Amino acid sequence: MDFPKLIVIGLLLIVLFCLFRAMYFMVSSKGKEQKDGVANFLTLRVTFSAVLIGFLVLANYKGWIKFHAPYQDPRAAQQIQNPQAVEEIKSTTE
Repeated sequence: MDFPKLIVIGLLLIVLFCLFRAMYFMVSSKGKEQKDGVANFLTLRVTFSAVLIGFLVLANYKGWIKFHAPYQDPRAAQQIQNPQAVEEIKSTTE
């Protein structure tokens, strides 16, 4: 597995851990300890989410990972580069 993918998965796991840890403090603790625990872990969650988004932008810019839209079929991308295929697609949609 690629190193950037491992970083993304690791950051996602940290975000989920912080989210569930905040929920644990919210359910199990009372008083000031509850407020501090929930606030701290939600702050960490937001921080790691921002780091994750920043890393995704950097990795895309550097070419370590490539984004594709969910509606884009990778098999169709090669056909679209072919001008004849584009004309065939246009003629079938009309």
